[in-house]
Amino acid sequence: MDIALFSPSSLFAGSDGNSSEEENTETNPKFEERRHQFPGMELLVREFSFHQLNANLLWPGTFAFVEWLVQHRSWIGGRRTIELGSGTGALAIFLHKSFQLDITTSDYDDAEIEENIAHNCQINGVTPVLPHIKHTWGDAFPISDPCWDLIIASDILLYVKQYGNLINTLSFLLKSYKPKASEAVSGKNDEQNGTFFSLLVCFAKIIVHVWYG
Repeated sequence: MDIALFSPSSLFAGSDGNSSEEENTETNPKFEERRHQFPGMELLVREFSFHQLNANLLWPGTFAFVEWLVQHRSWIGGRRTIELGSGTGALAIFLHKSFQLDITTSDYDDAEIEENIAHNCQINGVTPVLPHIKHTWGDAFPISDPCWDLIIASDILLYVKQYGNLINTLSFLLKSYKPKASEAVSGKNDEQNGTFFSLLVCFAKIIVHVWYG
């Protein structure tokens, strides 16, 4: 995996009131806590001051994606969801709290990322914490028979060299999809009964929606 060579802090809200910074220097100078405004709620998110895999900050595309998902909530309701490149876990926490979404976070095989997502779940009242998968794109997936029918991701295309590995992971998840028994019996293949595998990806302000069936 490539290493981040810059700090993208200049991309983040600060002076406009959307996000406020609370440095958590007393307990651990590696982290900062910021309050972020999401539709209908405020989340306190602990972020790395720096992380070599850029899992450190809440990226701007997340907020554009959140607005879009709120407007299209019928596409995610009742889905078994995995988020790729969860970073801080903020998006998954918001969706779980807002829509009671069954969602699993995932990111690079890194214990600090997993622990930080768990921490953010706890400080925002999500207990037990959301399930998490440690997975480096392109490597063998740690679950041989995944059960998700929705993949979501935002701002994950920073490393061009990782595109091929990302496609390998997506290909595995798409090919492994099996509908629920109740869906298979119905014999209907439409967006209403959820028998298609859905992939929702946000990069900047571009949303890609793919139905796979």
